[in-house]
Amino acid sequence: MKIRSRMRGNSLIRSSRDLFTGVRNIADTPFKSIVRNLNQDCVFNIIDVGANIGQFGIDVRRHGFKGQIFSYEPVQETFEILSQTINRHQPWKAFQLGLGAAESERTINVSGNAGLSSSILEMASLHLENFPDSATVAKQNISVSTIDKQLEVLGLRPQEIMLKLDVQGFEAEVLKGASQTLSKIPLVYLEVSITPLYEGEISFLPILIELSKSGHQVIDVFRGIRGSNGQLLQLDILTKLSNE
Repeated sequence: MKIRSRMRGNSLIRSSRDLFTGVRNIADTPFKSIVRNLNQDCVFNIIDVGANIGQFGIDVRRHGFKGQIFSYEPVQETFEILSQTINRHQPWKAFQLGLGAAESERTINVSGNAGLSSSILEMASLHLENFPDSATVAKQNISVSTIDKQLEVLGLRPQEIMLKLDVQGFEAEVLKGASQTLSKIPLVYLEVSITPLYEGEISFLPILIELSKSGHQVIDVFRGIRGSNGQLLQLDILTKLSNE
């Protein structure tokens, strides 16, 4: 098993190097690819972690996804808007929870850019330099659960879902909370940073290696945000569980 994990990790490292050699060919939006792969794998449930006001859910709906969405958004004001959004795009359920490595009570930093950069982690100086409007304007106490626990609560088998993560630097912690199920989840879509934008954030390569240890391979890559100087700071990655 260690040899297989090492081989997967080496393969993923090589493919990650290649991400940047063909950056001009990276697609502009991921939703066609996501919905196509959901249909191919007969996956009809999405666990949407870090939903904000529901932008991701609306976009997959526009591209033809008709299955069930389960969205998780811990910030009170943002969750209230999300609750209104889901009423217009059923079937869709929302939960005012954060997700992480273990069930706990935490404090989240609420950002000034409509909560788009809200995170349990403190914002790094690079983030503030490039996006000053995203500075923390409030703090809230939130409840945190795990992917493993929520799949149990929802009565879903991991084989029946796609996992989407947009949790502002907290991706590695959320994946830790899927230790029992990640190796069975067919698709994962997540935002990763090339250069960490939050204090303590794990950058993209270690996260992809951890995904590879659970059998996931990168199948699509999309440009994320750029800094004020044009530098690419984040990528959106779609991974698929290998049949090997």
